[in-house]
Amino acid sequence: MAPEAHRQAMTAAPVHATKPQDDARPHPYTLAVVTEALRRIEAAGPLDDHAEVQQALRDRATRTDQLQERAWLLGQRLDLPQELARWRFWGRWVMLVLAALLALAGFAAARSVLAPDRSINAVAALASLLGLHAITFVVWIVELVWSYGARSHVAGGDRSLGRFALAITARLPWEQNPHRLQLLRASVRVLQRERLWPWFIGMLSHSIWALELALTLVVLLFGFAFQAYHLSWETTILTPAFFQKFVHLTGHLPALLGLPIPDAAEVQQVGSAAKSALGDPLAQRAWAWWLIGCVAVYGFLPRLLLALLSFWRWNAGSVRVKPIDPADPYTQRILQHLDAQDPGGHVIDADDGGTGRARAPFRAQAIPGTWALIGFELPPEAAWPPADLPPTGNTQRIEGGAREREQAIDRLRSSAPEALVLAVHAASSPDRGTARFVRGVVNQVQRCALLLVSSSDDDDVADTDDQRWARWLNDEGLGDVRLFASTDAARDWVAPAPAPRAP
Repeated sequence: MAPEAHRQAMTAAPVHATKPQDDARPHPYTLAVVTEALRRIEAAGPLDDHAEVQQALRDRATRTDQLQERAWLLGQRLDLPQELARWRFWGRWVMLVLAALLALAGFAAARSVLAPDRSINAVAALASLLGLHAITFVVWIVELVWSYGARSHVAGGDRSLGRFALAITARLPWEQNPHRLQLLRASVRVLQRERLWPWFIGMLSHSIWALELALTLVVLLFGFAFQAYHLSWETTILTPAFFQKFVHLTGHLPALLGLPIPDAAEVQQVGSAAKSALGDPLAQRAWAWWLIGCVAVYGFLPRLLLALLSFWRWNAGSVRVKPIDPADPYTQRILQHLDAQDPGGHVIDADDGGTGRARAPFRAQAIPGTWALIGFELPPEAAWPPADLPPTGNTQRIEGGAREREQAIDRLRSSAPEALVLAVHAASSPDRGTARFVRGVVNQVQRCALLLVSSSDDDDVADTDDQRWARWLNDEGLGDVRLFASTDAARDWVAPAPAPRAP
């Protein structure tokens, strides 16, 4: 990476990206590419990530999630996801231009067999229109079989149109990102590591060829519909029987689609020795449809089907991409960096095969005999603090704003209470924002309990509310957090801990 680009990345002011509502997650493939690009960028030196690390520690519970969140926030700061979005937009135009250029090249080759009297050597024209397509098609199939047979991570496709289109898109002269080459190499590396490279490149290559052959069919249909051509075959060393067999074999599939195909007699008639038959309209119509049908059946349809197959395989595999390799030295270094920034215990990695969310860890050390009380998003009419609870000098009531949450977690981090009672509105439905906050406060205490609070002291907590919150705690992997529907139960839970002196 250029020193100037890295200097700009290291000295850029940390930007707090606005947290998406309800914890919107990036696509696994996009996150994996951004993470790999950061690994390459930080090979020249670590970036200033203090703000991103602190936000990741607040918003995520496990070390793996925190590492991914840090990578995503840094990637947004360096404009990496936006660069990928630009590639997707301009890549479509690059593919269309390449398809048009291929179509022009094919027609230029086909015109070489067009005689001055508008007679066309139909067999030579077919070879000109489908020759390059057939060669690249066979090469792609061979490379695909070889790559899977060899169990290689580096599949074929480096000499394909898809690879060429990807390289052009990443090097477009406008809106250049200083890290675009690292992003390109990261994309290739992730695709190869996940064995998606042949399908991704195949999706691009087959789409370009399908567009090119679709344009070819449109031009052929237009030309044959509004101009008169004489299609024939010519040879010096081949026999008429060869052309009869060739037309019969190649015309079998188009005939299944209902297209008229020249029979043996018509093939014999339009040979070089039968010039008088060139004007037969029925024979010429059959030859024109044979040429169109062969381009459609042996060119356009295979490319279209393989483009769809490649897209399906790539799309299915991309959602299963692992953004992080736990054994990678870079990953281990960032995990150590996160440990240094947040000494509290965390789950290093969640078990993808289990049910539910990863369990939120509690703090390893705290001040014995202390407890804190927090009211979270309580209605204005709710009594505060709840009656019958023992006094504590560590009491907060917050409305749930991002700044308030940060301050509440920071206060818990500094005061280090042993226990926490988090009072919540019983009738409310917990969302992902609630889950993030609960996970954040759980990290700062040794034990935690939710206290369901009704709108007024006269109202009891409904059984349905109690059951809803209990299910939510279990689904979120917060089963170690106690749940109380009455202040008496909460008081008994904190009773062993005497009230602390105000910090």
